[in-house]
Amino acid sequence: MANTFPFLTTPELDQLWLLGEYRKCANREIIINKGERSNRTFFILKGMVRGYIYTQKGEEKNLFLRPEHTLTGAPDTMFEGVATKYTFEAILETHLLLFHFPQMEQLSSEMLNVARIYIEGLKENLQTLLFRVESLVYMTPEERYEALLKRSPQFFQTAFNKHIANYLGITPVSLSRIIKRRQESEKGLDN
Repeated sequence: MANTFPFLTTPELDQLWLLGEYRKCANREIIINKGERSNRTFFILKGMVRGYIYTQKGEEKNLFLRPEHTLTGAPDTMFEGVATKYTFEAILETHLLLFHFPQMEQLSSEMLNVARIYIEGLKENLQTLLFRVESLVYMTPEERYEALLKRSPQFFQTAFNKHIANYLGITPVSLSRIIKRRQESEKGLDN
């Protein structure tokens, strides 16, 4: 975490580690389950996490794909204390530092540099949300793919195509076609 937040002093890092709970998750391990009341937020040290909901038809819909070095959690239960409608699951092996949200807020009020992590995490989550909404409203599936590839190339190195397709609001077959067209286009430019 020192590399991710070089502005943290050693005592601040120590305090974060004391406050947090380290957890190593296997692929597909559930971190937060639908129906839980979890006031936990977590920092992804390594790996990736997806957050999804179930439709009325029982289909999973990815709302969140969170890469390493991001702070996240189930917003409904974290902010409102209600049972969450989201499930958060590790993609591949994932390493987390979990915090109880009220404790993180308290530490943020006591340590300016910890508040900086908190504020940067909120800003990053808001920017991701806006990107996601705007891309679904204004972009074609191919444009959404290109925009996500440009914005978050790490997704394509860590997440499975079925998760990316779901996140983009398309089928895995459509994503495969988009990738194939892009590769063919790049080959044409090379000739």
